[in-house]
Amino acid sequence: MGKRLRVLIEVISVAATMLVVPSVGQLVTSGSAGAAAADPQQFTGHDIYAPDIIPNPNGQGYVMWYGGWQTQQAVNAGQLDTIFQRTSPTPNGPWSNPTTDILSSQVAAAASEVNDPSVSVVSVGTSYLYTMFFTVLSCGVGCNNQVWSATSGDGNHWASFKQLVFTDAYGLDASSPSVLLEPSGAQRWTVYYGADCVIGVASVDANRDLLTSSIAYRGSGSQCMSNPDVFQSGSRWYMFFNVQETIASDATRFNVWQINSASATDWSPLTSTPVIQEDGVQRCSALTPFVLPVTPNQFNIYYGLVLPGTYGQCTDLTNSTSIMLAGNPPLSPPSPVYPPAQSCVGFPTGSVTGMAPGLGDAGYWIVNAAGQVDACGSVANSYGELPSAPPSPIVGITATPDGHGYWLVGRDGSVYAFGDAGFYGSLPSAGVTPSHPLVGMAATPDGRGYWLVASDGGIFSFGNAPFHGSTGSLGLNRPIVGMEASPSGAGYRFVADDGGVFSFGSSQFYGSAA
Repeated sequence: MGKRLRVLIEVISVAATMLVVPSVGQLVTSGSAGAAAADPQQFTGHDIYAPDIIPNPNGQGYVMWYGGWQTQQAVNAGQLDTIFQRTSPTPNGPWSNPTTDILSSQVAAAASEVNDPSVSVVSVGTSYLYTMFFTVLSCGVGCNNQVWSATSGDGNHWASFKQLVFTDAYGLDASSPSVLLEPSGAQRWTVYYGADCVIGVASVDANRDLLTSSIAYRGSGSQCMSNPDVFQSGSRWYMFFNVQETIASDATRFNVWQINSASATDWSPLTSTPVIQEDGVQRCSALTPFVLPVTPNQFNIYYGLVLPGTYGQCTDLTNSTSIMLAGNPPLSPPSPVYPPAQSCVGFPTGSVTGMAPGLGDAGYWIVNAAGQVDACGSVANSYGELPSAPPSPIVGITATPDGHGYWLVGRDGSVYAFGDAGFYGSLPSAGVTPSHPLVGMAATPDGRGYWLVASDGGIFSFGNAPFHGSTGSLGLNRPIVGMEASPSGAGYRFVADDGGVFSFGSSQFYGSAA
Protein backbone atom coordinates (compact mmCIF):
# COMPACT_ATOMS: atom_id res chain seq x y z
CA MET A 1 0.00 0.00 0.00
CA GLY A 2 2.92 2.37 0.65
CA LYS A 3 4.08 2.07 -2.95
CA ARG A 4 0.57 2.79 -4.19
CA LEU A 5 0.23 5.90 -2.02
CA ARG A 6 3.53 7.32 -3.25
CA VAL A 7 2.50 6.82 -6.88
CA LEU A 8 -0.93 8.32 -6.27
CA ILE A 9 0.47 11.47 -4.70
CA GLU A 10 3.26 11.94 -7.21
CA VAL A 11 1.30 11.47 -10.42
CA ILE A 12 -2.06 12.63 -9.09
CA SER A 13 -3.86 9.43 -10.09
CA VAL A 14 -5.91 10.17 -7.02
CA ALA A 15 -8.13 7.77 -5.12
CA ALA A 16 -11.55 9.33 -4.71
CA THR A 17 -12.47 8.69 -1.10
CA MET A 18 -15.67 8.78 0.87
CA LEU A 19 -17.52 9.26 4.14
CA VAL A 20 -19.16 6.99 6.73
CA VAL A 21 -21.89 9.43 7.79
CA PRO A 22 -23.70 12.18 5.84
CA SER A 23 -21.61 15.37 5.86
CA VAL A 24 -21.76 18.93 4.62
CA GLY A 25 -20.10 19.92 1.36
CA GLN A 26 -19.13 23.48 0.53
CA LEU A 27 -20.36 24.37 -2.95
CA VAL A 28 -18.71 27.38 -4.53
CA THR A 29 -20.49 29.62 -7.01
CA SER A 30 -18.52 31.86 -9.38
CA GLY A 31 -15.44 31.68 -7.19
CA SER A 32 -17.06 32.78 -3.92
CA ALA A 33 -18.33 30.60 -1.10
CA GLY A 34 -21.98 29.66 -1.52
CA ALA A 35 -24.42 28.16 0.93
CA ALA A 36 -23.41 24.80 2.38
CA ALA A 37 -25.41 21.89 0.99
CA ALA A 38 -25.80 18.40 2.44
CA ASP A 39 -24.04 15.75 0.37
CA PRO A 40 -25.97 12.48 0.66
CA GLN A 41 -23.95 9.31 1.02
CA GLN A 42 -24.54 6.77 -1.73
CA PHE A 43 -23.00 3.59 -0.31
CA THR A 44 -20.10 2.48 1.84
CA GLY A 45 -17.04 0.38 1.19
CA HIS A 46 -13.26 0.49 1.53
CA ASP A 47 -11.04 2.79 -0.49
CA ILE A 48 -13.68 3.29 -3.21
CA TYR A 49 -13.75 6.17 -5.69
CA ALA A 50 -13.91 7.21 -9.38
CA PRO A 51 -17.62 6.62 -10.14
CA ASP A 52 -18.93 6.55 -13.73
CA ILE A 53 -22.71 6.40 -14.20
CA ILE A 54 -25.00 5.88 -17.21
CA PRO A 55 -28.73 5.21 -17.62
CA ASN A 56 -29.21 1.45 -17.77
CA PRO A 57 -29.50 0.49 -21.48
CA ASN A 58 -31.36 -2.70 -20.57
CA GLY A 59 -34.14 -1.08 -18.61
CA GLN A 60 -34.97 1.57 -16.05
CA GLY A 61 -32.47 2.84 -13.55
CA TYR A 62 -28.74 3.51 -13.61
CA VAL A 63 -25.46 1.60 -13.72
CA MET A 64 -22.36 2.74 -11.83
CA TRP A 65 -18.80 1.50 -12.32
CA TYR A 66 -16.16 2.56 -9.80
CA GLY A 67 -12.76 1.55 -8.44
CA GLY A 68 -11.24 0.57 -5.13
CA TRP A 69 -11.21 -2.51 -2.91
CA GLN A 70 -13.98 -4.01 -0.84
CA THR A 71 -12.36 -6.10 1.91
CA GLN A 72 -9.15 -6.15 3.90
CA GLN A 73 -8.89 -9.84 3.10
CA ALA A 74 -8.66 -9.03 -0.60
CA VAL A 75 -5.88 -6.51 0.03
CA ASN A 76 -4.01 -8.99 2.21
CA ALA A 77 -4.23 -11.44 -0.69
CA GLY A 78 -2.65 -8.89 -3.03
CA GLN A 79 -5.87 -7.78 -4.79
CA LEU A 80 -5.57 -4.00 -4.76
CA ASP A 81 -7.72 -1.53 -6.71
CA THR A 82 -10.42 -3.34 -8.67
CA ILE A 83 -13.30 -2.11 -10.87
CA PHE A 84 -16.78 -2.88 -9.53
CA GLN A 85 -20.36 -2.32 -10.71
CA ARG A 86 -23.61 -1.45 -8.95
CA THR A 87 -27.12 -0.60 -10.16
CA SER A 88 -29.85 1.66 -8.81
CA PRO A 89 -33.44 2.58 -9.78
CA THR A 90 -32.64 6.29 -9.29
CA PRO A 91 -29.54 8.51 -9.66
CA ASN A 92 -29.18 8.69 -5.86
CA GLY A 93 -29.78 5.07 -4.85
CA PRO A 94 -30.42 2.72 -3.29
CA TRP A 95 -27.46 0.99 -4.96
CA SER A 96 -27.21 -2.77 -5.26
CA ASN A 97 -24.46 -4.91 -3.79
CA PRO A 98 -21.28 -4.73 -5.90
CA THR A 99 -20.20 -7.18 -8.55
CA THR A 100 -16.54 -7.49 -9.53
CA ASP A 101 -15.97 -6.42 -13.13
CA ILE A 102 -12.21 -6.16 -13.77
CA LEU A 103 -9.24 -7.42 -11.75
CA SER A 104 -5.70 -6.24 -12.49
CA SER A 105 -4.69 -9.86 -13.09
CA GLN A 106 -7.05 -9.99 -16.09
CA VAL A 107 -5.30 -7.09 -17.83
CA ALA A 108 -1.54 -7.64 -17.85
CA ALA A 109 1.16 -9.41 -15.85
CA ALA A 110 2.70 -6.13 -14.67
CA ALA A 111 -0.66 -4.56 -13.72
CA SER A 112 -1.07 -4.07 -9.98
CA GLU A 113 -4.26 -1.95 -9.90
CA VAL A 114 -7.15 -0.95 -12.18
CA ASN A 115 -9.34 2.11 -11.64
CA ASP A 116 -11.03 5.20 -13.14
CA PRO A 117 -13.59 3.47 -15.42
CA SER A 118 -15.30 5.47 -18.20
CA VAL A 119 -17.92 3.57 -20.21
CA SER A 120 -19.68 4.18 -23.53
CA VAL A 121 -22.48 2.04 -25.02
CA VAL A 122 -23.76 1.55 -28.56
CA SER A 123 -26.58 -0.66 -29.82
CA VAL A 124 -25.66 -3.50 -32.18
CA GLY A 125 -28.80 -5.02 -33.63
CA THR A 126 -30.89 -6.12 -30.65
CA SER A 127 -27.98 -6.10 -28.19
CA TYR A 128 -25.43 -3.63 -26.83
CA LEU A 129 -21.68 -3.21 -27.01
CA TYR A 130 -20.02 -1.65 -23.97
CA THR A 131 -16.54 -0.13 -24.18
CA MET A 132 -14.63 0.86 -21.05
CA PHE A 133 -11.49 2.98 -20.88
CA PHE A 134 -9.72 2.81 -17.52
CA THR A 135 -6.44 3.39 -15.68
CA VAL A 136 -3.91 0.63 -15.10
CA LEU A 137 -1.10 1.08 -12.59
CA SER A 138 1.74 -0.95 -14.06
CA CYS A 139 4.73 -1.75 -11.86
CA GLY A 140 7.47 -3.45 -13.82
CA VAL A 141 10.72 -1.49 -13.67
CA GLY A 142 9.24 1.37 -11.66
CA CYS A 143 5.54 2.24 -11.73
CA ASN A 144 3.57 4.29 -14.23
CA ASN A 145 -0.05 4.84 -15.16
CA GLN A 146 -1.47 3.64 -18.46
CA VAL A 147 -4.84 3.97 -20.19
CA TRP A 148 -6.37 0.66 -21.29
CA SER A 149 -9.73 -0.33 -22.76
CA ALA A 150 -11.94 -3.41 -22.83
CA THR A 151 -15.27 -4.46 -24.35
CA SER A 152 -18.32 -6.28 -23.03
CA GLY A 153 -21.69 -7.53 -24.25
CA ASP A 154 -23.42 -7.05 -20.91
CA GLY A 155 -21.41 -4.34 -19.14
CA ASN A 156 -20.33 -6.82 -16.48
CA HIS A 157 -18.01 -9.37 -18.14
CA TRP A 158 -15.07 -7.75 -19.92
CA ALA A 159 -12.53 -8.96 -22.47
CA SER A 160 -10.39 -7.70 -25.40
CA PHE A 161 -8.08 -5.75 -23.10
CA LYS A 162 -5.93 -3.29 -25.02
CA GLN A 163 -3.48 -0.54 -24.05
CA LEU A 164 -3.87 2.91 -25.60
CA VAL A 165 -0.30 3.61 -26.72
CA PHE A 166 0.63 7.30 -26.66
CA THR A 167 3.44 8.80 -28.71
CA ASP A 168 3.96 12.05 -26.77
CA ALA A 169 5.75 12.62 -23.47
CA TYR A 170 2.58 13.62 -21.59
CA GLY A 171 0.83 10.38 -22.49
CA LEU A 172 3.60 8.25 -20.99
CA ASP A 173 1.94 8.58 -17.57
CA ALA A 174 -1.69 9.11 -18.60
CA SER A 175 -4.55 8.23 -16.24
CA SER A 176 -8.20 8.84 -15.30
CA PRO A 177 -9.78 8.77 -18.80
CA SER A 178 -13.08 10.49 -19.57
CA VAL A 179 -14.62 9.26 -22.83
CA LEU A 180 -16.94 10.90 -25.36
CA LEU A 181 -18.41 8.68 -28.07
CA GLU A 182 -18.11 10.22 -31.53
CA PRO A 183 -21.05 9.81 -33.95
CA SER A 184 -19.17 9.19 -37.18
CA GLY A 185 -15.88 9.31 -39.03
CA ALA A 186 -12.56 7.61 -38.32
CA GLN A 187 -12.50 9.01 -34.76
CA ARG A 188 -14.71 6.79 -32.58
CA TRP A 189 -13.88 8.27 -29.17
CA THR A 190 -12.47 11.45 -27.71
CA VAL A 191 -10.55 10.57 -24.54
CA TYR A 192 -9.59 13.20 -21.98
CA TYR A 193 -7.01 12.23 -19.37
CA GLY A 194 -4.72 13.56 -16.67
CA ALA A 195 -1.02 13.83 -17.55
CA ASP A 196 1.70 15.56 -15.50
CA CYS A 197 -0.64 18.19 -13.99
CA VAL A 198 -2.28 19.11 -17.33
CA ILE A 199 -5.35 17.70 -19.09
CA GLY A 200 -4.66 15.82 -22.31
CA VAL A 201 -7.04 14.82 -25.10
CA ALA A 202 -6.72 11.94 -27.55
CA SER A 203 -8.57 10.90 -30.68
CA VAL A 204 -9.15 7.15 -30.74
CA ASP A 205 -10.35 5.07 -33.70
CA ALA A 206 -12.84 2.19 -33.81
CA ASN A 207 -10.03 -0.30 -33.13
CA ARG A 208 -9.27 1.58 -29.90
CA ASP A 209 -5.94 2.79 -31.30
CA LEU A 210 -4.55 6.31 -30.95
CA LEU A 211 -5.01 8.70 -33.87
CA THR A 212 -3.71 11.93 -32.30
CA SER A 213 -3.09 13.36 -28.83
CA SER A 214 -2.46 16.86 -27.51
CA ILE A 215 -2.86 19.09 -24.46
CA ALA A 216 -6.50 20.13 -23.96
CA TYR A 217 -6.08 22.46 -20.97
CA ARG A 218 -3.05 23.75 -19.05
CA GLY A 219 -4.87 25.73 -16.36
CA SER A 220 -3.45 28.84 -14.77
CA GLY A 221 0.14 27.62 -14.86
CA SER A 222 0.25 27.03 -11.10
CA GLN A 223 -2.56 24.49 -10.97
CA CYS A 224 -1.84 20.77 -10.85
CA MET A 225 -4.88 19.17 -12.47
CA SER A 226 -6.09 15.59 -12.82
CA ASN A 227 -9.16 13.36 -13.18
CA PRO A 228 -11.11 15.25 -15.87
CA ASP A 229 -14.78 14.57 -16.58
CA VAL A 230 -16.16 16.11 -19.80
CA PHE A 231 -19.78 16.26 -20.98
CA GLN A 232 -22.09 18.40 -23.12
CA SER A 233 -25.19 20.18 -21.87
CA GLY A 234 -27.12 22.33 -24.31
CA SER A 235 -24.68 24.22 -26.50
CA ARG A 236 -21.89 24.19 -23.90
CA TRP A 237 -19.14 21.72 -23.06
CA TYR A 238 -18.20 21.29 -19.40
CA MET A 239 -15.01 19.93 -17.87
CA PHE A 240 -14.82 19.10 -14.16
CA PHE A 241 -11.46 18.10 -12.72
CA ASN A 242 -9.37 17.87 -9.56
CA VAL A 243 -6.90 20.56 -8.57
CA GLN A 244 -4.21 19.77 -6.01
CA GLU A 245 -4.14 22.74 -3.68
CA THR A 246 -0.69 23.98 -2.61
CA ILE A 247 -1.70 25.51 0.72
CA ALA A 248 0.85 24.88 3.49
CA SER A 249 1.76 21.19 3.40
CA ASP A 250 -1.57 19.88 2.10
CA ALA A 251 -0.13 17.25 -0.22
CA THR A 252 -3.46 15.41 -0.13
CA ARG A 253 -5.79 18.39 -0.50
CA PHE A 254 -7.75 18.17 -3.75
CA ASN A 255 -10.74 20.29 -4.71
CA VAL A 256 -13.11 20.16 -7.69
CA TRP A 257 -12.97 22.90 -10.31
CA GLN A 258 -14.84 23.38 -13.57
CA ILE A 259 -14.58 25.19 -16.86
CA ASN A 260 -17.00 25.42 -19.76
CA SER A 261 -16.61 26.25 -23.42
CA ALA A 262 -18.51 26.45 -26.68
CA SER A 263 -15.98 23.94 -28.07
CA ALA A 264 -15.16 20.39 -26.99
CA THR A 265 -11.54 20.87 -28.06
CA ASP A 266 -10.68 24.54 -27.41
CA TRP A 267 -10.32 25.21 -23.66
CA SER A 268 -6.95 26.96 -23.59
CA PRO A 269 -8.00 30.64 -23.37
CA LEU A 270 -10.54 30.11 -20.53
CA THR A 271 -10.28 30.43 -16.75
CA SER A 272 -11.56 27.70 -14.43
CA THR A 273 -13.53 28.25 -11.21
CA PRO A 274 -13.89 26.12 -8.03
CA VAL A 275 -17.04 24.08 -7.50
CA ILE A 276 -16.33 22.05 -4.35
CA GLN A 277 -13.69 23.24 -1.88
CA GLU A 278 -12.65 21.37 1.26
CA ASP A 279 -11.08 22.95 4.34
CA GLY A 280 -8.19 20.47 4.58
CA VAL A 281 -8.99 19.87 8.26
CA GLN A 282 -12.41 18.28 8.78
CA ARG A 283 -12.58 17.17 5.16
CA CYS A 284 -9.32 16.55 3.36
CA SER A 285 -10.23 16.22 -0.33
CA ALA A 286 -13.04 15.88 -2.85
CA LEU A 287 -11.72 13.52 -5.52
CA THR A 288 -12.44 12.12 -8.99
CA PRO A 289 -15.60 14.09 -9.85
CA PHE A 290 -18.19 12.59 -12.17
CA VAL A 291 -21.10 14.72 -13.38
CA LEU A 292 -24.42 13.26 -14.51
CA PRO A 293 -26.57 15.87 -16.33
CA VAL A 294 -30.18 15.39 -15.23
CA THR A 295 -31.63 18.37 -17.09
CA PRO A 296 -29.90 21.20 -19.04
CA ASN A 297 -29.76 23.11 -15.75
CA GLN A 298 -29.30 20.34 -13.18
CA PHE A 299 -26.13 18.35 -12.55
CA ASN A 300 -25.50 15.51 -10.08
CA ILE A 301 -21.84 15.61 -8.99
CA TYR A 302 -20.55 12.32 -7.61
CA TYR A 303 -17.19 12.41 -5.89
CA GLY A 304 -15.03 10.82 -3.22
CA LEU A 305 -14.37 12.45 0.13
CA VAL A 306 -11.08 12.02 1.99
CA LEU A 307 -11.38 12.31 5.77
CA PRO A 308 -8.60 12.79 8.33
CA GLY A 309 -6.84 9.62 9.38
CA THR A 310 -6.41 7.97 12.76
CA TYR A 311 -4.38 10.88 14.14
CA GLY A 312 -6.70 13.55 12.72
CA GLN A 313 -4.41 14.55 9.86
CA CYS A 314 -4.97 14.77 6.11
CA THR A 315 -2.15 12.54 5.01
CA ASP A 316 -3.77 9.44 3.50
CA LEU A 317 -5.75 9.36 0.26
CA THR A 318 -7.02 5.87 1.03
CA ASN A 319 -9.36 6.97 3.85
CA SER A 320 -12.33 6.23 1.65
CA THR A 321 -15.52 4.64 2.88
CA SER A 322 -18.42 5.93 0.73
CA ILE A 323 -19.45 7.58 -2.55
CA MET A 324 -20.94 11.07 -2.15
CA LEU A 325 -23.41 13.08 -4.25
CA ALA A 326 -22.96 16.86 -4.19
CA GLY A 327 -25.66 19.44 -4.72
CA ASN A 328 -26.27 21.27 -7.97
CA PRO A 329 -24.11 24.40 -8.39
CA PRO A 330 -25.52 26.98 -10.81
CA LEU A 331 -23.38 27.07 -13.93
CA SER A 332 -23.44 29.90 -16.42
CA PRO A 333 -21.44 30.40 -19.63
CA PRO A 334 -18.69 33.00 -19.45
CA SER A 335 -19.18 36.28 -21.22
CA PRO A 336 -17.57 36.17 -24.67
CA VAL A 337 -14.36 38.14 -25.14
CA TYR A 338 -13.96 39.63 -28.59
CA PRO A 339 -10.82 40.96 -30.26
CA PRO A 340 -10.75 44.58 -31.43
CA ALA A 341 -13.03 45.35 -34.36
CA GLN A 342 -11.49 45.29 -37.81
CA SER A 343 -12.63 46.48 -41.21
CA CYS A 344 -13.09 44.23 -44.22
CA VAL A 345 -10.29 44.53 -46.74
CA GLY A 346 -12.84 44.35 -49.48
CA PHE A 347 -13.20 42.22 -52.60
CA PRO A 348 -13.97 43.39 -56.14
CA THR A 349 -17.61 44.21 -56.75
CA GLY A 350 -19.62 41.13 -57.64
CA SER A 351 -17.04 38.61 -56.42
CA VAL A 352 -18.39 37.97 -52.87
CA THR A 353 -20.40 34.74 -52.78
CA GLY A 354 -21.08 34.15 -49.08
CA MET A 355 -21.02 35.40 -45.50
CA ALA A 356 -20.93 33.62 -42.11
CA PRO A 357 -21.62 35.34 -38.76
CA GLY A 358 -19.33 35.02 -35.75
CA LEU A 359 -20.46 34.37 -32.18
CA GLY A 360 -22.49 37.00 -30.39
CA ASP A 361 -23.20 39.10 -33.48
CA ALA A 362 -19.68 40.50 -33.16
CA GLY A 363 -18.71 40.27 -36.81
CA TYR A 364 -18.60 37.98 -39.80
CA TRP A 365 -16.47 36.41 -42.49
CA ILE A 366 -16.97 36.92 -46.22
CA VAL A 367 -15.72 34.71 -49.03
CA ASN A 368 -15.34 35.18 -52.76
CA ALA A 369 -15.57 32.72 -55.62
CA ALA A 370 -11.81 32.10 -55.50
CA GLY A 371 -11.98 30.94 -51.87
CA GLN A 372 -10.37 34.04 -50.35
CA VAL A 373 -11.73 34.85 -46.87
CA ASP A 374 -11.84 38.17 -45.04
CA ALA A 375 -12.72 38.82 -41.38
CA CYS A 376 -14.93 41.78 -40.54
CA GLY A 377 -15.82 43.22 -37.14
CA SER A 378 -14.68 41.56 -33.92
CA VAL A 379 -14.41 37.97 -35.11
CA ALA A 380 -11.06 36.25 -35.16
CA ASN A 381 -8.84 36.76 -38.16
CA SER A 382 -9.20 34.41 -41.07
CA TYR A 383 -8.57 30.76 -40.15
CA GLY A 384 -7.38 30.14 -43.68
CA GLU A 385 -8.31 30.39 -47.33
CA LEU A 386 -7.63 28.57 -50.57
CA PRO A 387 -4.12 29.25 -51.94
CA SER A 388 -5.46 29.41 -55.48
CA ALA A 389 -8.80 29.37 -57.28
CA PRO A 390 -10.47 25.95 -56.92
CA PRO A 391 -11.67 23.83 -59.87
CA SER A 392 -15.24 24.90 -59.09
CA PRO A 393 -16.14 28.37 -57.73
CA ILE A 394 -16.88 28.78 -54.01
CA VAL A 395 -20.57 29.52 -53.42
CA GLY A 396 -20.79 29.78 -49.63
CA ILE A 397 -19.18 29.77 -46.19
CA THR A 398 -20.54 28.35 -42.91
CA ALA A 399 -18.99 28.94 -39.47
CA THR A 400 -18.57 26.22 -36.85
CA PRO A 401 -20.85 26.52 -33.79
CA ASP A 402 -18.05 27.87 -31.57
CA GLY A 403 -16.86 30.36 -34.19
CA HIS A 404 -13.34 28.90 -34.25
CA GLY A 405 -13.45 27.73 -37.84
CA TYR A 406 -15.54 27.48 -41.02
CA TRP A 407 -16.25 25.47 -44.13
CA LEU A 408 -16.24 26.66 -47.74
CA VAL A 409 -18.47 24.90 -50.25
CA GLY A 410 -17.92 24.81 -54.01
CA ARG A 411 -20.46 24.73 -56.82
CA ASP A 412 -19.53 21.09 -57.48
CA GLY A 413 -20.10 20.07 -53.84
CA SER A 414 -16.43 20.36 -52.77
CA VAL A 415 -15.94 21.15 -49.07
CA TYR A 416 -12.88 22.86 -47.57
CA ALA A 417 -12.47 22.90 -43.76
CA PHE A 418 -10.48 25.50 -41.77
CA GLY A 419 -9.86 26.09 -38.05
CA ASP A 420 -11.71 23.57 -35.89
CA ALA A 421 -14.09 22.62 -38.72
CA GLY A 422 -14.01 18.89 -39.37
CA PHE A 423 -14.10 17.40 -42.86
CA TYR A 424 -16.91 14.82 -43.09
CA GLY A 425 -17.04 14.34 -46.84
CA SER A 426 -17.93 16.06 -50.12
CA LEU A 427 -19.55 15.16 -53.42
CA PRO A 428 -16.29 14.82 -55.40
CA SER A 429 -14.75 12.65 -52.66
CA ALA A 430 -17.86 10.43 -52.81
CA GLY A 431 -17.66 10.22 -56.60
CA VAL A 432 -20.93 12.14 -57.04
CA THR A 433 -21.52 14.69 -59.80
CA PRO A 434 -24.62 16.76 -58.94
CA SER A 435 -27.25 17.33 -61.61
CA HIS A 436 -27.69 20.90 -60.36
CA PRO A 437 -25.08 23.29 -58.95
CA LEU A 438 -24.62 23.52 -55.20
CA VAL A 439 -25.70 26.85 -53.69
CA GLY A 440 -25.14 26.61 -49.93
CA MET A 441 -24.59 24.58 -46.80
CA ALA A 442 -25.52 24.48 -43.09
CA ALA A 443 -23.83 22.81 -40.11
CA THR A 444 -25.35 20.63 -37.38
CA PRO A 445 -25.55 22.16 -33.87
CA ASP A 446 -22.42 20.36 -32.63
CA GLY A 447 -20.45 21.00 -35.83
CA ARG A 448 -19.93 17.29 -36.51
CA GLY A 449 -21.80 17.23 -39.77
CA TYR A 450 -23.33 19.42 -42.45
CA TRP A 451 -25.86 19.57 -45.25
CA LEU A 452 -25.21 20.75 -48.80
CA VAL A 453 -28.10 22.07 -50.89
CA ALA A 454 -28.35 22.31 -54.69
CA SER A 455 -30.31 24.82 -56.74
CA ASP A 456 -33.13 22.29 -57.21
CA GLY A 457 -33.40 21.77 -53.44
CA GLY A 458 -31.57 18.46 -53.49
CA ILE A 459 -29.93 17.71 -50.11
CA PHE A 460 -26.66 15.90 -49.43
CA SER A 461 -25.95 14.95 -45.80
CA PHE A 462 -22.52 14.32 -44.27
CA GLY A 463 -21.27 13.44 -40.79
CA ASN A 464 -24.09 13.36 -38.23
CA ALA A 465 -26.42 15.52 -40.36
CA PRO A 466 -29.77 13.66 -40.76
CA PHE A 467 -31.86 13.87 -43.93
CA HIS A 468 -35.23 15.61 -43.33
CA GLY A 469 -36.44 15.92 -46.93
CA SER A 470 -35.79 17.93 -50.09
CA THR A 471 -37.42 19.51 -53.13
CA GLY A 472 -35.13 17.64 -55.52
CA SER A 473 -38.07 15.73 -57.03
CA LEU A 474 -40.32 18.80 -57.34
CA GLY A 475 -40.51 21.27 -60.21
CA LEU A 476 -39.64 24.60 -58.60
CA ASN A 477 -40.71 27.95 -60.05
CA ARG A 478 -37.37 29.48 -59.14
CA PRO A 479 -34.02 28.00 -58.01
CA ILE A 480 -32.97 27.60 -54.38
CA VAL A 481 -30.27 30.07 -53.32
CA GLY A 482 -29.62 29.20 -49.67
CA MET A 483 -30.54 27.19 -46.58
CA GLU A 484 -30.45 27.33 -42.78
CA ALA A 485 -30.67 24.61 -40.12
CA SER A 486 -32.89 24.73 -37.03
CA PRO A 487 -31.05 25.26 -33.71
CA SER A 488 -31.78 21.66 -32.72
CA GLY A 489 -30.59 20.21 -36.03
CA ALA A 490 -33.94 18.44 -36.41
CA GLY A 491 -34.95 20.46 -39.46
CA TYR A 492 -33.95 23.05 -42.06
CA ARG A 493 -35.38 25.59 -44.50
CA PHE A 494 -34.55 26.54 -48.09
CA VAL A 495 -35.15 29.91 -49.73
CA ALA A 496 -35.60 30.44 -53.47
CA ASP A 497 -34.58 33.54 -55.40
CA ASP A 498 -38.22 34.69 -55.55
CA GLY A 499 -38.54 34.56 -51.75
CA GLY A 500 -40.19 31.14 -51.63
CA VAL A 501 -39.51 29.23 -48.38
CA PHE A 502 -39.57 25.44 -47.95
CA SER A 503 -39.51 23.94 -44.44
CA PHE A 504 -38.52 20.40 -43.45
CA GLY A 505 -38.33 18.44 -40.22
CA SER A 506 -38.97 20.52 -37.10
CA SER A 507 -38.51 23.85 -38.93
CA GLN A 508 -41.74 25.83 -39.03
CA PHE A 509 -43.14 27.73 -42.02
CA TYR A 510 -43.95 31.35 -41.19
CA GLY A 511 -44.68 32.66 -44.66
CA SER A 512 -42.71 33.72 -47.71
CA ALA A 513 -42.35 36.50 -50.24
CA ALA A 514 -43.12 34.26 -53.21
